[in-house]
Amino acid sequence: MQALRSIGLATLFAICGAFVINPVLAEDYDLVILNGRVMDPESKLDAVRNVAVKDGKIAEITENTISGKETVDATGHVVAPGFIDLHVHGQDPYAVKLMLRDGVTTVLEIEAGAWPVTDYYDEREGQWQANYGASVGHVWARVEAMDHVHVHGLGLYSDVINKTAADGSKWSTERSTPDELKAILAKVDKGLRDGGIGLSFPVGYYTAVGSPEVQAVAGLAKQYDSFITTHVRYLAQIPPSGYLGVEELMSVALTNEVPLIVHHVPSNCLALTPDCLDLIDQAQKAGHKVAGEFYPYTAGSSIIGADYLAPGFQERTGMDYKDITYVKTGETMTKELLAKYRKEDPGGLMIMRHIKEEDMLAAFKREGVFVGSDGVPFTDDKGGIPGWDAPYGVGNGHPRGAGTHAKVLRLIREKNVIPLMEGIAKLSYLQAKFLEDMVPDMKLRGRLKPGAVADITIFDPATVTDNATFDKGKNSLPSTGIPYVIVNGTVVVKDSKVLKDVYPGQPIRNAVLN
Repeated sequence: MQALRSIGLATLFAICGAFVINPVLAEDYDLVILNGRVMDPESKLDAVRNVAVKDGKIAEITENTISGKETVDATGHVVAPGFIDLHVHGQDPYAVKLMLRDGVTTVLEIEAGAWPVTDYYDEREGQWQANYGASVGHVWARVEAMDHVHVHGLGLYSDVINKTAADGSKWSTERSTPDELKAILAKVDKGLRDGGIGLSFPVGYYTAVGSPEVQAVAGLAKQYDSFITTHVRYLAQIPPSGYLGVEELMSVALTNEVPLIVHHVPSNCLALTPDCLDLIDQAQKAGHKVAGEFYPYTAGSSIIGADYLAPGFQERTGMDYKDITYVKTGETMTKELLAKYRKEDPGGLMIMRHIKEEDMLAAFKREGVFVGSDGVPFTDDKGGIPGWDAPYGVGNGHPRGAGTHAKVLRLIREKNVIPLMEGIAKLSYLQAKFLEDMVPDMKLRGRLKPGAVADITIFDPATVTDNATFDKGKNSLPSTGIPYVIVNGTVVVKDSKVLKDVYPGQPIRNAVLN
């Protein structure tokens, strides 16, 4: 009798369990991702699960059977939070298409920033495939206030810099007057009120700026509970060095009690990279919100008129003319050619081979340092920006705009640099975690959990790879092994193809708005 009672109870519990599961079976989800290895860097979940998406958010992560209007079979693949890149200068449809193939769902320009901020956001509303946003660019406020050249949104890789050369590019060669500083402060203030994501100080491009101006402008970030980012002064490994540049902006951040992101640490600190990373660690341990960033390449790219290529750059950087390529023509620089292009086309793109692999890997391995591609726009053979429909490979420039994130995953697989979970955190969660107090929207991105925004990247850990190289015709080849990318619950990359005329991207802004 007791045995029969036990059997009856077991059966009853089994039946009750079935009733718990059945409502889930009946749920009409918009999208379900089945049988994938779900890896969430926040909770450290690493298990085969099914993911349900409804109304642009993750509704459920479960071992139970689920169904929906659209199904993705992720067997053998990792299901990760959509990658977040805070450092993307390529803010055009062709560049964004390549970023999507590289697993990136949020494409932000916070190193150089934009001005006016409203122009940047208005031009992308309702017609962007990835999430987008920009910081307030201190540099562009200087261009307008000191050279009286209108920026119109993004400026770093436009003709704006060349236009300022007519009056000697005061923004990069002179300190501001009191009246000019007043105008700069007013412009930056408006940009922050318009929702710009933080305040950028790429002072490596205008080393003539006085530290008091930087301090004064950074005070606005404090006023609006925002943060600052920097491309520090002195791309150099001898005094004045990149280490000194990090010290300067860290002092500015600590004095004004604002968080700080130091972009591409190895690119500026060179052989002093471990020392710069130690400095950032010390600040973190002292309770300050400071983060470092890196990209997984030993070459960088920027404008050929940058301060750090001024005469004497060999001793400062360890480079020589042969290490610099002018993108427009593919020429390797000589003394004469470098002088010519710095005068005639200071805003023209160049590639420079200046980072040692051991210094890049030092940043790669350092806990808490996240990935930022520093992806620049690709140009065609005529110097224009390819359209969305342009074939892969026609874009000339640095391959990091196409392959940064897949390269990180490939290096983890091939060289076992860091655990895969830590790598995914460096590609997504760490960025969101840093921003979330100033940009509330980021509380719901960079992680996989019910209620989070459904920005999701699905990749094959055994095959994911970057294909873009420095060889002409291969600069803008897309990454492979990332068959699905989902932005705000909408599939944008399906079977490794970016879908045309699908625009789920949403603006990412500071909490402070007019």
